[in-house]
Amino acid sequence: MAIEMSPALKKAAAFPLLTDALHRTQSEGTQIYTSPAAFEAFIRGGGNVPLYERVSAELASHYTSSTRSLLDIGCGDGHALFPALAATAHPHTLERLTLVEPASALLASAVARAQAEQPTLPLQALNEGLGAFAAKLQPDDHWDLAQATFALQAIPEPERWAGLARLRAHVKRLVIVEFDIPDLERGSDDYIASLAQRYERALGEYEGATRDLVAQGFLIPMFLGQLDAQTAATNWEHPMPVWREKLESLGWRVTRLAHISDYFWAPAFVLVAEA
Repeated sequence: MAIEMSPALKKAAAFPLLTDALHRTQSEGTQIYTSPAAFEAFIRGGGNVPLYERVSAELASHYTSSTRSLLDIGCGDGHALFPALAATAHPHTLERLTLVEPASALLASAVARAQAEQPTLPLQALNEGLGAFAAKLQPDDHWDLAQATFALQAIPEPERWAGLARLRAHVKRLVIVEFDIPDLERGSDDYIASLAQRYERALGEYEGATRDLVAQGFLIPMFLGQLDAQTAATNWEHPMPVWREKLESLGWRVTRLAHISDYFWAPAFVLVAEA
């Protein structure tokens, strides 16, 4: 993919891993797509290992003796959910688990894991996004706790905020984990320099063939997509205070907002809100 490099990105000496990966990408003509194998290697390696350990521990801390029903929005394959369930101090109080995930392959993996690790737990699995799920909620649909880990950022804002507004009448407590990204204008030199620094850090967390796989199959396509002004956005992230402001404008009462883990992209934070 041919792109115009800004002066901020031309300082290649500061980003040797990224520069090398970009040169090989351009010469090999890699397209912007996400490789399942590359994403698998990415999410289960590097800084993702301590990140998800801390995220799962945070989730587990919210599973109390009064948590009888749990809703996971954008559960993926359960990479954060199931370690949290295994770590909870109240493993036998949960009576109902609802998984909402628009990617059918990921949902199938989560269901298989639930059946293997929580075989007696009543399970509802819905292959849909937050918007479709929220639109079908009935007055008697209620959960003690709803959670979303790195999932809401992938939902376009009108659908996301409308879904969370509707969800408030059906959930006692909401736990959101997202990234506290820098507040930078897309396309600016500061934005490009920040991207380069963050992707250089990410590439440095992998080695050898794994680094090549992660770079060419996931990180570099993502990086190029974020540089290309013609590429439609696939993520709608915000600095941490914006999440609080938006949730409170929808009527949620935010009771906790805190960083929980460092990460190459940005610090991960948790937001806890009561209906």
